[in-house]
Amino acid sequence: MRCIRAANSLLRRNAAPSAPLSRRTTSSLVQSLRRAEQSQLTPAIARSFSHTAQCQKRKAGGGNNNNNTTANNATTTQPITTTASSSTNTPAPAAESTDPENPFDFTDLQTAFDRVEKRFTEDLKKLRTGGRFNADVIGGIAVQPDKKSPQTFALRELATVAPLGGRRWSILAFEEASVKPIVSAVQRSDEFNQQPQRSADNPLELTMAVEPERADALAKRAKDVCQAWRTRVRDEAHRRGELHKRWRADGLVLSDDVFKLKDRLQKLQDERMKAILAKEKEVVGQIMSRA
Repeated sequence: MRCIRAANSLLRRNAAPSAPLSRRTTSSLVQSLRRAEQSQLTPAIARSFSHTAQCQKRKAGGGNNNNNTTANNATTTQPITTTASSSTNTPAPAAESTDPENPFDFTDLQTAFDRVEKRFTEDLKKLRTGGRFNADVIGGIAVQPDKKSPQTFALRELATVAPLGGRRWSILAFEEASVKPIVSAVQRSDEFNQQPQRSADNPLELTMAVEPERADALAKRAKDVCQAWRTRVRDEAHRRGELHKRWRADGLVLSDDVFKLKDRLQKLQDERMKAILAKEKEVVGQIMSRA
């Protein structure tokens, strides 16, 4: 707008009141007006263009813009990639998953109790159905098909396990290459520790004799499993109790809260102990009823 006002002022000064402007004078004034407009617009455009990333790269290195842009992107993203990978590969401690701002949330402890319960319940289930004289127990033997690889598979994934009557069991391999690894696995097993015999009629079939366990022996093993279960529950509760002490030492919770947390923790542990005792009586009773 300043350019237009200046041009208009120039026109008023140069124009005579009695004579009209000549064509030459008008042309020169129009050109002056255009130069004035360009002088106002060009610096802003030049400044905007000079501040782009490509102009800066060209002045600094004088190389290809694409290569400079790629290098710049790589430099920018490198710290982000390193941070993400390090945070993924480094697992957080179990204590960090509990929020000290909500100390009475025992979800982490309940999850740990449930995980332990699932494991020992499976062990009791095997004892309740006859101990090692069971297709699930035989099928759970770990087999290493390839000696060069430490990978193992459950026997049930490589063969079919079925009772033949009495104490005899049949192991029918899916492939002939699995026969020798299965034999070696049964020999190394603590439960069986014997060499299965090859069938004369079928090269893929193995037979073995499994002595049924006495009821009193199974009942004793069930009690041992429950005792190990109790130990794990105490360990998990103790771990959570130590976390409460660290919170108090760091000033994250009050002393009154520590006492309340201790009472709540003891109640949760007692509830699990009662459940273990009930499960132990149930399993032992079922085992002894078949004696």
